Amino acid sequence: MTEEEWNNTYNTNLRGAWMVSKYVCKHMIDAKQGGGSVINITSMAGLNRIAVPGTIAYGTSKMALDMVTKIMAIELGGENIRLNSISPGVFKSEITESLVEQKWFHKFLYKTLPTRYLGTTDPGLTSLIRYLIHDSSEYVTGNVFIVDGGASLPGVPIFSSL
Repeated sequence: MTEEEWNNTYNTNLRGAWMVSKYVCKHMIDAKQGGGSVINITSMAGLNRIAVPGTIAYGTSKMALDMVTKIMAIELGGENIRLNSISPGVFKSEITESLVEQKWFHKFLYKTLPTRYLGTTDPGLTSLIRYLIHDSSEYVTGNVFIVDGGASLPGVPIFSSL
């Protein structure tokens, strides 16, 4: 990985997300509407219980964004602003379409994913997002929500023979 690739990844995944969060929160405070909710999307590649080879910049930038989310939640709680992050695993989507069609990938999922199937973003992610933006989550802040079908659980045989 080049320094330029590293910097581009960090500028997008960490600096960009931090700046959006910062200015959205500033707007919430200035609007005097009683706070709100910010949700950052990170990745299971950034969790401290899993290390994915080849993702040094991506994984560490997503892990850092989880920490930014937690610290901002502490700093902005008094303004009634909640910040949480969602760490998704792999989902069926346009991006993963060609991967999902591969026979070896289905075998891999069956052997390694506790749910034995690949989720879809709706309702997999959208239902959680709807909850986090709703007032019913007013006491939920500074958390990392893992939505990965159990893929990142300790003991999942990700690197076992298939």
